[in-house]
Amino acid sequence: MRFLIYILIAFYLFASHVCAAVYEWKDDNGVVNFTDDPGKIPAKYLKKAKKRPSITVESLGPSTAAVPEGREKLPAAEQLHPDKKEVLIGGHNEEWWRSSFNNTRNEIKAIQERLPGKKEELNTARRKVTIYPFPQYRKAYYDLLGEIEKDEARIGELGGVLETLDIEAAKAGVPLDWRR
Repeated sequence: MRFLIYILIAFYLFASHVCAAVYEWKDDNGVVNFTDDPGKIPAKYLKKAKKRPSITVESLGPSTAAVPEGREKLPAAEQLHPDKKEVLIGGHNEEWWRSSFNNTRNEIKAIQERLPGKKEELNTARRKVTIYPFPQYRKAYYDLLGEIEKDEARIGELGGVLETLDIEAAKAGVPLDWRR
C-alpha cells in the first residue's frame, strides 16, 4: 500500500511540472495558428513562430470560475468594438444577432397565421368557380392560389435563412440565448 502511495505522489509531482510548449505564428492571411509540435510549423513561418508561456491552473486565477448553469462563456472569437466597448461575435453585436433571429421567426409566424384564412377564402372561391363559371371568380381564385403559393415559398425561404443564420451563429460561437 505504501508503495502505491509513493508512486502516486511521484506521479503527481512529475505531472505537475510537465508543461507542453505552445507555439504561435501568423500566416499570410493574418490567421493566428497554434501548435504544441514545432515540427508542424510550416518552414516559412519558423522564424515568425513564438513560444508562448505555458498556462497552468494556478496562473489562470479567479477569472476561470465556473459559469452558473444556464449561462455560457463567451467564445474565444469575441471581440470588443473599439468605440462602444461592446462584444462583437462573428462581426455583430448581441442586438444584431437577436433581432436577426427574431425578425426572421416573426415573419414566418405572421405568414403562417394568415395562411389558414387564405386557404378558407380559396375554398370559398373554388365553390364560386364551380357554381358560377364567371371569369372574375376564376381570376379571384387563381390570384388567391398564387398568393398562397408565394406565402408557402416565402416560408421555405425564411426557413433556409433561419437555418443558415443558425449555422453561422454556431460557427461564430454565438451564445444560445442570443439565438432564441
